[in-house]
Amino acid sequence: MTTANGKRPVRVFLDSGEYSSLLIQAGTHQATPSALGQLLIQDGLQRLQRGDYTALGLASDGTDASADATTTPGRDPASEA
Repeated sequence: MTTANGKRPVRVFLDSGEYSSLLIQAGTHQATPSALGQLLIQDGLQRLQRGDYTALGLASDGTDASADATTTPGRDPASEA
């Protein structure tokens, strides 16, 4: 499905804490959650294209940037033990 302005919808699943933060930040910066999400995705893609993999927990050469899994988004160190 494509909207009238040529954009395609993307579904993203957030836990309740992240969703609350998204709503708070959107309200704080007078944006809709959808618009803020779009800007965050665009920024993240631009960073990846420049070789900045820190959001993935990786160094610019693709290696693990940290020996501590607690700093890597999306990883639960408790479940890995």
